[in-house]
Amino acid sequence: MALIEVRDIKKDYPSHHGTISIINGVSFDVADSDFLAIVGPSGCGKSTLLRIIQGLERATSGEIRFRGRPVDAVSNEMAMVFQSFALMPWLTIKENVAFGLTARGWTPEKIAAQIDRYISVTGLVGFEEAYPRELSGGMRQRVGLARALAVEPAVLLMDEPFSALDALTAEGLREEVLQLWRDPELPPEAVILVTHNIEEALAMADRVVVMSHRPSRVLSVVPVTLSRPRERKSEAFYELTDYLYSLITEGSPPPSAGAKPAPSETLSTGPGDTQ
Repeated sequence: MALIEVRDIKKDYPSHHGTISIINGVSFDVADSDFLAIVGPSGCGKSTLLRIIQGLERATSGEIRFRGRPVDAVSNEMAMVFQSFALMPWLTIKENVAFGLTARGWTPEKIAAQIDRYISVTGLVGFEEAYPRELSGGMRQRVGLARALAVEPAVLLMDEPFSALDALTAEGLREEVLQLWRDPELPPEAVILVTHNIEEALAMADRVVVMSHRPSRVLSVVPVTLSRPRERKSEAFYELTDYLYSLITEGSPPPSAGAKPAPSETLSTGPGDTQ
């Protein structure tokens, strides 16, 4: 059984000129130990789909199932890291990390232990009493990550979490997220990353869901079997990047690909690792 089943999700919004269709029949599965990226053109509903998966927003039709059960409310088994950090500016870093734990009614002792653990694993030791305004963008995103991990979710949802950061900070955080995901002692069991950056998706994910222009559908679910750490300057990486770019911009593989399998199936530099 898949960890998450996304089944024929449709999302429409009312407008003054009638109904606007954003998502039109999107389906895919997320397995245990999966790192899945979702890419597609701007406005195709990637972030909306992520909110529907967690239960923050309702689909017009279709169904999300988590471990075989319908998701009909906000799921406590999932946690989200937002592009805009979404921290409480009046709370200290420690209090921001504790926010979700307090809402779940945990005991003070358990909350304190969780705060200490995830402050440590996300590199925030020494900043517990600071406020978000006193931190850099990269450090604030660490706080968002610590807050999400502290509730020990089965699934970590990430909505373009690195797009507001400079290139070097973003690259460092990508590596740290991968290290956390690989650690069997830490959550989550699976990660779903929404990104507009094709290279980021290929550098991090085991599979990439490619969505079309609005109203979006799934053009392809492409496995990425390149060995880790992934060499972005390799021919295989370049060809796979071009393949996904062509899918997004043209809605089909490049003409040279013909009926061949996706490049990730033929250009592997070695077996992909798992969590």
